[in-house]
Amino acid sequence: MSGFSPELIDYLEGKISFEEFERLREERKEAIGDGVTEDEAEITAVEDQDVPPKASHSRTKQQADDSEETSDGVSKSVHRVFASMFGDHVSDDDEDELEQSEQLSAGEVFALEMELHREHKKMQRERRPRSKLPKALRGLMGEANIRFARGDREEAVMMCMEIIRQAPLAYEPFSTLAMIYEDQGDMEKSLQFGLIAAHLNPSDPEEWVKLAEMSLEQDNIKQAIFCYSKAIKYDTTNVRYLWERCSLYEQLGEHKLAMDGYRRILNILPPTDGEHFMQLARDMAKSYYETNDITSAIGVMEEALSKHQSLVSAEDVNMAAELYLSSKQYEKTLEVSIV
Repeated sequence: MSGFSPELIDYLEGKISFEEFERLREERKEAIGDGVTEDEAEITAVEDQDVPPKASHSRTKQQADDSEETSDGVSKSVHRVFASMFGDHVSDDDEDELEQSEQLSAGEVFALEMELHREHKKMQRERRPRSKLPKALRGLMGEANIRFARGDREEAVMMCMEIIRQAPLAYEPFSTLAMIYEDQGDMEKSLQFGLIAAHLNPSDPEEWVKLAEMSLEQDNIKQAIFCYSKAIKYDTTNVRYLWERCSLYEQLGEHKLAMDGYRRILNILPPTDGEHFMQLARDMAKSYYETNDITSAIGVMEEALSKHQSLVSAEDVNMAAELYLSSKQYEKTLEVSIV
C-alpha cells in the first residue's frame, strides 16, 4: 500500500475506527491551511490564470475593491452589474464608484465578464460535489467498472487500488470497491470502503443512511449514529433520520441526547401533523417524568396543550395536572383541571 496515507492504511488494516480515520483526515486537511486541500488550491490557481493582468496601480485597487465579497458571498462588482441590469437602486456610497466606471475600457469589460464567469462557476461547484478524479485516470476507472460488470473482480480491485494510490481523494474507486465486496458477500469490507467513499463525497444523505443500516447489521450502533448524524447534516429536517438516531441513542442509554433529538423533531413538525406532535409530547413527558426531570416534562406538555388545543384529551389534562402537582404548582393544577 505504498503511496497511501497513514490513516487510510491503519483504517483498512482495522487499527482505527472510521470516526478516528475521518478525524485524522480532517486534521491533516486543516494542517495544509484553512481547510483547503492541495487539489483545491491547484484548481483555484488554474482558474486565476483566466483573469487578464492589471494595467495600472489604480485599476489594481479598483479590481481589489470589486473582488471584495458582501455578506451573501458575491463580489461587489457582480452586485453592481445585476443592479444595473434590473434597475435596482444603488446606494449613495456606490455612486462615486459608478461614475468612475461608466466609461470602461475593453480590458475592464473583459475582466468583469470573467468575474461573472467565475462567480457562476463558483455557484455550480457549491451545488454539486466536484470529482477529485484526474482526467488521466478516468479511463482506468471506467475500465475497472467494466471489468467488475464482466465478473473480473480481481482485476477490477487491482485497478481501483492503483487509482487510489495516484488519486487518494477521489471517491469513485472506493465506491466501486464497496460494490465489488458487496457482490462477493463480504459486507464488512463493503462497509469499510463505502464509508471512505461517503467521507470523500459526503453530501448524499441517502448513502449515509444506507451505511447506517449496514453498520446496524454488524451491531455497530455508535457507527450507525455517526452515519445518521452525517445524513442529518445534509438533510436537517428529515424526521425519519432524526427519529432513527434518537432510537439508537436510547439503546445506548444516552437519554439526554435522545430527548434533545425528539425536541428537535417537535420543532420541525408542521402544524398539520398535530396527532404525531401530541403523541410524541406525551411520550417525552413520561420519559422526562421517569428520570425526575419534572420541569422538562411540564414544558413539553404545556407546548402541546397550547399548540394543538383541539387535540387535547382527558389523558393529557390529567398528565399535566399530575405534573403541576408534583412540582407543587397548585394554582396551575386547578387551572388545567378546570379547563
